[in-house]
Amino acid sequence: MEVDRVIPYHPCLHPLAHHTVPRLHLPVAPKCNTRCGYCEREIAPHATSVVAPGLSGTLLSPSQALAKTREFLHRWGESAVVGIAGPGEPLANETTFNTLRLISREYPEITLCVCTNGLALPERCEELQDLGVRHLTITINGFDPLVVAQIQPIVNKDGRVYEGKRAAEVLFENQSAGLAIAVEVGMVVKVNCVVVPEINGNHVLSTARKVKDLGAHVFNPIPLIPRGLFRDMNEPDACYMAHLRSLCSSIMPVFHQCKQCRADAEGIPGKEKVR
Repeated sequence: MEVDRVIPYHPCLHPLAHHTVPRLHLPVAPKCNTRCGYCEREIAPHATSVVAPGLSGTLLSPSQALAKTREFLHRWGESAVVGIAGPGEPLANETTFNTLRLISREYPEITLCVCTNGLALPERCEELQDLGVRHLTITINGFDPLVVAQIQPIVNKDGRVYEGKRAAEVLFENQSAGLAIAVEVGMVVKVNCVVVPEINGNHVLSTARKVKDLGAHVFNPIPLIPRGLFRDMNEPDACYMAHLRSLCSSIMPVFHQCKQCRADAEGIPGKEKVR
């Protein structure tokens, strides 16, 4: 894999940047439009020892997020990355777009990124691009509706609630369309895939092939953190994940260093102090 030729120097995309480039996650997006079995969104000022997506010590308004960004860039420099990853679904919250608008006006050259489940991506992708977002992470846990329905059994699209197999179909139809649009407008796209061995473990390779065909640049299989409805499920061990990542690497570039950060993470991944 010739990383430097295809992957930007971004701490969540490039293996060397991961250890040197600081990033800031702004927790401005509390609402979500899907029900994911592994997710447990929580605003918990005192729960500082747990590192997992969906967790934040606080919520910020757009103006507070801009102030936080100013302070962070003053401390770390404008080569740092600023992103929005929750604690809910960024594209289901207008505060995400208001925050990006404020930041891009004041720092037009800053590297902005967003993490999304992709459900609202087709209709909001070009708006993200207009606001300066050039790096996107989409969580896609498979393309078989019977499999995905076990992981994400409920979605809310345009005010309509879907369940079961139809929910899964609506989800990956929009993920596929959104991913293709993002690539077409010039974004670098990483796809996260939460690995739940009992459910989608045998589908991760086919997911990698599909997202590669759709134009994704990086694939990131990440182990289940047993939380939420899946709190009693087994987390895949390091050997399982290493083997899976090795297999996926024969299909497309794979990111191996993901720390599955909190929605309020800041600093260099894995080196920051959890508040």
